[in-house]
Amino acid sequence: MIRIIIVEDDASTGALLVQLVKRLWTDASVILESDAVSGIEQWRIHGADLILLDWGLPGISGMEALKQIRKSDTKTKCVMISGHAERDVILAARANQVDAFIVKPFNAKQVMIRLAEIMETSKALNTPKANDFSSLDDFIRFRMTQGTLGLPIDPELISVIETLRNASGGERVRILRRCQFHPTLVFRLLSLANSSQYIQGMNSVETFEAAIQLVGLDGFINLAVEMSLHQGSHLQQDFLKTWQTKYQRDGIALAEIVTKLAADLPENISFNLNAARSACMLYRVGELALLQVMQAWIDSGYELDELTCNNTLKTHSSAFGNRIKTQWNIPNTIRGRIGAAYLLPSGTVKIDVIMMRIAHLLLTDNDQQELPRLLARVGLNEEQVKSYRPNTAVDGGVSF
Repeated sequence: MIRIIIVEDDASTGALLVQLVKRLWTDASVILESDAVSGIEQWRIHGADLILLDWGLPGISGMEALKQIRKSDTKTKCVMISGHAERDVILAARANQVDAFIVKPFNAKQVMIRLAEIMETSKALNTPKANDFSSLDDFIRFRMTQGTLGLPIDPELISVIETLRNASGGERVRILRRCQFHPTLVFRLLSLANSSQYIQGMNSVETFEAAIQLVGLDGFINLAVEMSLHQGSHLQQDFLKTWQTKYQRDGIALAEIVTKLAADLPENISFNLNAARSACMLYRVGELALLQVMQAWIDSGYELDELTCNNTLKTHSSAFGNRIKTQWNIPNTIRGRIGAAYLLPSGTVKIDVIMMRIAHLLLTDNDQQELPRLLARVGLNEEQVKSYRPNTAVDGGVSF
C-alpha cells in the first residue's frame, strides 16, 4: 500500500489534493496535516512514499520541512506546492532535491499526470472488481460505512467554474448565481465554511453568499473540482440523470415557495430567507448521494436497471441523507431546516422551521389538515398561498 502525506494549511486545497491522490491510488493511506511539525512527525514515525508540501506553512515553512526530510531521506518523493513561481524559489526547492514543483492555482488533471510520472506509474483509478460485492445492497453498505459519500456534479459545470479566476465581473456574478442553485456546490461550500478551519464558537454559516466570502474564490473552485473527483460524481446512466434533474428541481421549487411565503409574512415576523433558500437546495441530498453511489456501482462494472434504481431510492435515501450530513459535519441549524421540511419537531415554535414545513406541504400538496394550522401560526391563510402550489405535485420523498 502506498503511503502519502499531504501538508497543506489551506483546507480547500488540502481536500482537493487528497482526492487527487485517491483517484490515482485508491488503496493508498493518505494523511493530511495543516502544519510542517505534524507532517514531519508523521514521516518520522510511519515513513512515506510521497510527501506533498505547501511552501507557505505556518511556523516551519515547507522548504524547511523539505530540508529536514532530505537530511536523512533521499528516497521519498517530495513535491513542493506554492503560490510563488519566481525563479529563485523554484531553484531553492531544486537545490534541496525536490522531485516536482507545482504552482498554485493548479490544474487538477495536470497534477495527477505529474504525480503519476513521479511515482513511475500510469496507474489510473482503481475500481472494485466484479466479484468484490455480491449485490448492490452490499456495495451500498460498504459505501455507507467505509467510503466517503459525495454528490453528483456535471463536468461541464466544473469547466465553467474553473474559468472564474479569469472571468469579468459580470460573468463571474452570472456563474456564481448559477452555482448557488446547485446542491453539490452549496452542500460542500457550507460544509467547509462551518469547519474548524474557518469558524469559531457557536454561530454557523448558513448561506451560500456568506460561505463563499469566507472560503474565497480559489477555495470554492478547489471544492468544486474535489467533488467532481469522487467516484460516480458524473452521472452517465440516463435514468440516473433524470432523477438528478428532478431532485434538483425539487430544491429550486421549494426555494421559490419559501421566497413567496416570506414576501407575505406579517411585518412583525422575522425570517432568515437566505438561510432557508440554501437549506432548500439540500432538500434531496440523500437521494442525490444515492444516485452517485449507483453510478459508482455501474462504473465498477456492474449492471443496474431502472426498477432496481427506483426501489433503491425508496429504501436507502433516508439513511443516506442522514449519513452524508453527518459525514460532512453539516451544522445542526442547517440539518434542522432540512429535516423540518419532512417532519416538524413536536412543540416547535421556530418560524424558520415552520416555514420549511409549510413549503414542503405546498410543494407536495400533502396533509391538508396540518397546513391550515401551520399557516395560522405564521399569520397566513390558505387563500393567500393557493397560487404557490405547483401544477403537478411533487412526490413527498423519503430523505430527512
